[in-house]
Amino acid sequence: MDSSPFTAIDWTLLIAFLLGTTWFGHALRGKGQDVESFFAGGRDLPWWAVSGSLIATSTSALTFVAVPSVVFKPGGDLTFFQISLGFILGNILLAHTLLKAIYNAKYYSPYDFVEDRLGRKVANYTRLLFTVGAVLSQSVRLLSTALILSVVTGLSLQQSILVIGLFAVIWTWMGGITTVIWTDFLQLMIFICGSLFILANLLFALPGGLTQILEIADDKGKLVILNLTANPMVTYTLWVGIFGTSIFEFAQKSVDQVVTQRLYCCRNLRDAQKALYGACFANVTVWIMLAVGIGLVAFFEVNPLPAEAAAQIAAEPDRVVPYYIVNHLPVGISGLLVASLFAAGISTLDSALSALSQTTTTNLLRTYIFPNRPDRFYLKLSKGCVLFWGITLSIIALLFNSTKELGLLDMGLSVPGYVYGSILGIALLAWMRLGNLQAILTGSVAATVSILALQKYGVSFFWWYPVGAAALIAIALVTLRLFPSKSQSN
Repeated sequence: MDSSPFTAIDWTLLIAFLLGTTWFGHALRGKGQDVESFFAGGRDLPWWAVSGSLIATSTSALTFVAVPSVVFKPGGDLTFFQISLGFILGNILLAHTLLKAIYNAKYYSPYDFVEDRLGRKVANYTRLLFTVGAVLSQSVRLLSTALILSVVTGLSLQQSILVIGLFAVIWTWMGGITTVIWTDFLQLMIFICGSLFILANLLFALPGGLTQILEIADDKGKLVILNLTANPMVTYTLWVGIFGTSIFEFAQKSVDQVVTQRLYCCRNLRDAQKALYGACFANVTVWIMLAVGIGLVAFFEVNPLPAEAAAQIAAEPDRVVPYYIVNHLPVGISGLLVASLFAAGISTLDSALSALSQTTTTNLLRTYIFPNRPDRFYLKLSKGCVLFWGITLSIIALLFNSTKELGLLDMGLSVPGYVYGSILGIALLAWMRLGNLQAILTGSVAATVSILALQKYGVSFFWWYPVGAAALIAIALVTLRLFPSKSQSN
């Protein structure tokens, strides 16, 4: 693509920003001398910082890159707005259901909750499902950040992934979840300021300002917000937003250790609920980036893209925001924006590394391979797992680069659907204290078959989550009825 390279000023700002953020995370790292501090922050972090970290993790660079492309691409519009309703409902639903049962027992993860109620074998199977889902979804997020860095700076995609992975490992090593949360909070503030700057720049770049932007967008059919069709093959509809996305968000916040690990860092249940309420404001970043998408439609209608750039963006709409940053923003501002996006991507990745390391260390290595060792040994082991998962996610991100026909946004939202519906079903059965390994495995097979059938017939991936959970619960309960076991919890 024809794009101007980063200037020396941009590079200076990018490097200074990353080094400054690294220092910031180090300064606020906390004690970090035991597993409790490394994975749960001593359970003494303020709810507003945890809430900001939840927002930063759920938005990430994927939101910045992919949401505007949903509007900008041919046939795109504002119907993604409906999906944001489910993000709010899912947080509220969790705050008043599973959270109380999981939080009060002071677990490290929702899989400890499952183990306490349904046994270690079921919990280990649930951890396996989480690992698969987290690796898939976080690899897509890593790819989205690497795409920004590659397009804007001229680094290769492989080099970009390597740099992001390296910083994510270092940030996680410094102080565990405490460093992750505080750096997340800082990135969120910069992320919001950066997105508002782009939006303001688009408004002032056109002589007609907001009026001209809306007129052009309306002429191109970009201002459609509501879609009331009941067709399950359409992804962005009001019904998907209310039902499908609510269950998606409920599942993500309740069974995805990348997210739930933050809630366990709060001082008490009430603070954890406040953090979830505050996380509803993640939608603000989505709305801002939808507005940026509208602005980009108008801007490039008035200032047409060069032929080569137009062809590449038509093939990969996710490139439109990085292209605008490097070609149409002032020198220096490009560096700061890329730095904030880069850091947002790193903060999302270090969250995943912390969660995967916690699951691997405390529930696999500590239990089955290295029992009865000093706490310092497990702390070092945890950091080794961080490095292992950093390398693994980087490799899978490269593999995803060759298979992203869906677009980064839909890929990032869909790939966890293969397993997260099942995990939610298991968590709900644990909440009811019903289930054993035989029933769970049978239900999981049914859930997987159901999801693959939905995929085959083109049903929107947001429906995979409630259907997967419902299929697992229904078949597991039938199995328990037909084949009662002494190991069943009552």
